[in-house]
Amino acid sequence: MKKLVIFDLDGTLLNTIGGIGSACNEMLAHYGFPEWNYEDYVRFVGHGSSALIKRILPETDHQDAAFVDGAKEIYLKFYRANLSRDTYPYEGICRLLSDIQGKGVDMAVASNKFDDGTKNLIEHFFPDIRFVAVEGQKPGGLVKPDPQIVYDVLAAYGDNAPAMNEILYVGDSDTDMETAANLNIESVGVTWGFRPREEIIAAGACHIVDTPQEVLKYL
Repeated sequence: MKKLVIFDLDGTLLNTIGGIGSACNEMLAHYGFPEWNYEDYVRFVGHGSSALIKRILPETDHQDAAFVDGAKEIYLKFYRANLSRDTYPYEGICRLLSDIQGKGVDMAVASNKFDDGTKNLIEHFFPDIRFVAVEGQKPGGLVKPDPQIVYDVLAAYGDNAPAMNEILYVGDSDTDMETAANLNIESVGVTWGFRPREEIIAAGACHIVDTPQEVLKYL
């Protein structure tokens, strides 16, 4: 039995693409830039807010670091004002989390979403679930697949952190699978999120699941 399951957030626990896309398009409209559609945002997310903003800005502007920083702050202002807009747990996720909690297995969240947004969304959508740690990207912090965020999760245990072979990492992207591989953690790639099955397999997922309940097989 695993002692800890670490979940990605966007595309794994929550479908957040509608809210992210709406806030991005509000930022683009602020500057008078063309907006993107849902399918585009599915491809753009996954590597933190700065990378997202660089991808959606017109080519002539996104090379300017100061402009990107300013556009990011405007995006975050719009997003924080309506954080749960067009956002919802994937079907079966609430039951999965409840089942894992009932088995006495710890859970945590490790996300490239900005830290306060990560924490607020988890508290809003899963108030009855106990997570030992909820970690997002902090100002100046590293993003996945750098393994630092997993070390931040394990810091919640002090000297009693589980070993890497006692951890299961669940995510929807190549970034998640690479994060797990960088720490030799067993990984589960989910197919209901933002990335296609082929991409998750190519990134080295140990297991692939099509429904949340299948995750329980790998505890």
